[in-house]
Amino acid sequence: MQYSLTQEVPTDSDDIDALIDSAFGPGRLTRTVHRFRKSVPPMNEYGFVARLEGEMVASIRFWPVVLPCGTTIPMLGPLAVRPEIRGLGIGRALVRKGMDTVRVSGMPAIVIVGDPGYYAPFGFSVEPVQGLDLGGPVVPLTLMGIEYEAGALSGKSGTVEPVPT
Repeated sequence: MQYSLTQEVPTDSDDIDALIDSAFGPGRLTRTVHRFRKSVPPMNEYGFVARLEGEMVASIRFWPVVLPCGTTIPMLGPLAVRPEIRGLGIGRALVRKGMDTVRVSGMPAIVIVGDPGYYAPFGFSVEPVQGLDLGGPVVPLTLMGIEYEAGALSGKSGTVEPVPT
């Protein structure tokens, strides 16, 4: 199976929104993480889409969030993969590509609300974000983070906030 990964461009937005709607349904709009995505554009420089035979089948996005210390970092998500191709490695390839791009850009860390079973193999864990919260529930998922600079997340305490608009 040949698929391509390309950086998200503004014309991908409607297709990405449709993909996310089909992957997560309307319930996603009630989750705590959704407030981080309202009225703020995604960090397109870290977003990627996967195409199979020219059709978009998966995407990953990152959104800016502000740590209690005032540092802006990306929050990974959502990662959306069409149900009929899940388990083929496209989602994992998107996560690796996005994370590598964030790291190379010099960002000090990434946070995510996700399934530890899926994201722990990429290096995400609860340890660096133990003192942080999102100002609302994340259950059944978990707030996790990965540091590219020591201390970027660990030792911090308080609420991670949406970027002011």
